[in-house]
Amino acid sequence: MPISYRMLNIGGIPAGLLGLEELFTQLYAEGITPNAPETPELILKGVREHNYIPKYALPIYQSTLCEEYQRYFRKRKSGKAIVARNYGTWRGYPREQIPWFPTISSEACTNCGACLDLCAREVFEQDEDGKIWVAEPFLCMVGCCFCKSVCEPKAILMPSQDILNGFREKK
Repeated sequence: MPISYRMLNIGGIPAGLLGLEELFTQLYAEGITPNAPETPELILKGVREHNYIPKYALPIYQSTLCEEYQRYFRKRKSGKAIVARNYGTWRGYPREQIPWFPTISSEACTNCGACLDLCAREVFEQDEDGKIWVAEPFLCMVGCCFCKSVCEPKAILMPSQDILNGFREKK
């Protein structure tokens, strides 16, 4: 069975990670809670089994991965099914390989919800604290940037359309 792949926004930069779903499933099965003192180190150690993390980036990776595990843990605790998705392809490339999705500037975002109201693809979610985040980046329609245009504080950032020029139909 192939190992999972997930793209995360780490420090404002998209990062593709292998094996995250398997790691979170294992930690949950072992009863490791997000707030346990050993959790950050266990997560980093697990992620580093399949991924390279530059030394200077360890703190931001650790912080982001702990947040992701906390979301995963809450979802599992609530009984919601966590299902690996098939995001399909775009021009013959697996959707997960196309770095087209929004990122949110936490400093600029007012959590107004305009992006939630506009996006029918469920790219965004609002957590229990009211903070909006990009929950499903690969559900974003490649080339779409309507959410950016409705964001009055200009907190939504999208990649340049130029990055799409390099993708051609696979033969």
